[in-house]
Amino acid sequence: MTLFDRWRPIRRPAPPTEPVLRWLVLQQGPNPSTDYYIRPRAEASGCPVAYRHLDLDLPTPADLPPGTRVVIVRYLTPAWAEALQRHQAQLAGIVYFMDDELLDPQAWQGLPAPYRQKLQRYCGRMHRVLTELVTEYWGSTAPLCERHADRAMQPMPPLPLVEDAGRVPIQPVPGEPVQIFYHGTSVHIDEMRWLRPVIAEVLSACPLAQFEVIGDHEVNRLFRDLPRTRVLHPMGWPNYLSHCRAMRGHIGLAPLLPGAFNAARSSTRYFDIERCRAVAIAAATPPYLSDLSDRPDRRCLDMAPSIWSTRLIEMVQTGTGQPR
Repeated sequence: MTLFDRWRPIRRPAPPTEPVLRWLVLQQGPNPSTDYYIRPRAEASGCPVAYRHLDLDLPTPADLPPGTRVVIVRYLTPAWAEALQRHQAQLAGIVYFMDDELLDPQAWQGLPAPYRQKLQRYCGRMHRVLTELVTEYWGSTAPLCERHADRAMQPMPPLPLVEDAGRVPIQPVPGEPVQIFYHGTSVHIDEMRWLRPVIAEVLSACPLAQFEVIGDHEVNRLFRDLPRTRVLHPMGWPNYLSHCRAMRGHIGLAPLLPGAFNAARSSTRYFDIERCRAVAIAAATPPYLSDLSDRPDRRCLDMAPSIWSTRLIEMVQTGTGQPR
C-alpha cells in the first residue's frame, strides 16, 4: 500500500454476480479453524474445493478462475491480496472468516507480544484491503457477529470432525491413574497461571491424579516442579489430532478468564476434550454455557480456584471421572 492509498476513500466491493463453481480456501496450513468451520461447509457444497497455504503457495491465475468462491481463514498476505484484487471481478465472492477478534487491535491488549505482532502483520496491516475485497463476513460466535453488525457478519457455528464421531468418555479403572489435562496455547498464558495452584492442590490431595499441559518454556517453568505432570511442546494441528486420538484422557479442562479477546471465544475446546475421550470441566462463561446441550459429560464451573480444585478432587477420589 502506498502513502496515496492510505488517504484515498475506502471502496467497498460490489456483490458478486458469478455463480459459485469452486471453492478456494486460503489458510496458514492445516488448522482447527478450517477443520471446524470451513471444511465441512465447503465439502458439503458439492463444488470442487482447493486449499492453499498463504505463506508457502504463491498465487497463480489457475487458482482464481471465474466462479471461484474464496474463503480467507483468519489471515491474509499482500501477495494473495494483490492476486484477489486482480481477479476480483470474475470471482463468485470473497468470504472472510474469523473465530477470534482479529479486526479490533484494542482487543489484543494483554495478549503475548509475539501473537500481537502476528495479528498486526496478517490482520491489522491488511484491514483496509480486506474491507475493499470481502463481500461476505463469517464469524464463529453470536457475540463476534454482533460486534461486527456493520459488516453483516453471519454466525457460523463450529462442527465436530467426522473422524471423531462415536468417541465416548473413558471411565477410570479403580486404583489406576486419572489423567487430567489442559491443552491451551500461548494465548492462554493467563489461564495457565490461574490453573497452576488449582492443579498443585489436586495433585497434592490425589496420588492417582496425573496432569498434562501443552506449552512453551514459560508454561514449562510454571508446571515442571509439580509431581506427575507432563509438559508437552506445542505441536502442529495434524500431530495434535493424532496425539488426542491416541490419548486415554479422563478430565479435560477449559478455563477462560474475562477479557475483550476471550469474549469472542467459541466452544471448540469441547471437541478437543471429547476427542481425548474425556469429560469436560469448563468455565461458566457464554461460549461454554451456551453449548452444554444437556450433555452429562460437559460441566461448567465459576472461575474460582477453590471451586475447581474441590470438584476435581471429588472426581478423582470417587473414581468416576464424571462431573456431578
